[in-house]
Amino acid sequence: MIFPSLTEAERLALEEMITRGPSRTVAVPIRGRLALYRLIDETPLGWSITELGRQALQAAPPAADTAPSEKKGSSRAGENGRHYGKKTRDTSWFG
Repeated sequence: MIFPSLTEAERLALEEMITRGPSRTVAVPIRGRLALYRLIDETPLGWSITELGRQALQAAPPAADTAPSEKKGSSRAGENGRHYGKKTRDTSWFG
């Protein structure tokens, strides 16, 4: 089955429900998305993880590094954005 990609906050909420049981303190945006995909269900005890939620947690890839990723685009050194007008030239080799 294809599961939605989980954010770090959603992953943590699901893992917490597995270890601690039903919870009433899940943030509204997180529980809304998890409930939409039927990964959690509201019970009288609070929000609890469903079997589909357990499968999604197992199928989800491990969390990515928190290190900043390289900027995509131009690989020129010193280019920090768009520069309109005359371009500076490296003439250190010239003389």
